[in-house]
Amino acid sequence: MAPAVDEAILKLAQARRLTGTSCLVDGDSFVQNAPALRQSTLQKGLHLNFTEFASQAGVYAMPLKQVIIRSLLHRLDDQKVKDSVARQLDRFEEVMGQGPDYIDGHQHVHQLPMIREALLAEMERRYAASMPWLRYTGAQRLATGFAFKDRFKAQIIAGLGSRDLLRLARAKGATLNSSFTGVYDFQGGKERYSALVKAWLAVMQHGDSMMCHPSLSSVQDDPVGLQRQAEYEVLAGDEMQQWLDQYSLRIA
Repeated sequence: MAPAVDEAILKLAQARRLTGTSCLVDGDSFVQNAPALRQSTLQKGLHLNFTEFASQAGVYAMPLKQVIIRSLLHRLDDQKVKDSVARQLDRFEEVMGQGPDYIDGHQHVHQLPMIREALLAEMERRYAASMPWLRYTGAQRLATGFAFKDRFKAQIIAGLGSRDLLRLARAKGATLNSSFTGVYDFQGGKERYSALVKAWLAVMQHGDSMMCHPSLSSVQDDPVGLQRQAEYEVLAGDEMQQWLDQYSLRIA
């Protein structure tokens, strides 16, 4: 996405505060920072994209609302979807020198109709012997104790395809995380994010996944840039380790 995001991820990797990071392979800094990522202990994932870099030649992308509507109506260009999935995996393999350890989607597009089927077919073709795991957005551990707006957003995301992705992925032999946290409105600065992280950690169990969006500085034209900085400060802080110890959790 941006060098400041990459640097935050690599610093958090050194501090062992992340399990993995997923890559936007058409981003300007992907090739530049791939060597450092390869040397890290992180799992390396593909952040499947259909909403960014639309001005780049060969990139099939459009605003998120259009992607959602067209996918639900089965009005995306099926061949372009398949070609885009294959192209992004080719790019990842070329730069990283390996297949992805896992796959998720920028703005969760990997779970949408048409895209999920194309992704699973390509995964089966390439990685039948050893499938990357997939990010599941179901958030069944957030039924109580969280603000309505946070639970509602999590439910909307999950409702856009998590159950069908789970069913289809299992049929192909792919594995997924057990439950998903990290969804919120990107508001409130460090204080609110601290409270959210502690609450998420309190309900997490083995195999769960918590997404995050850290950056060392605000990225130009990024509407959540300041909150990315707040996320980094919380994840890098001493309290994070205290919460992990308190809830007997380990970042695998």
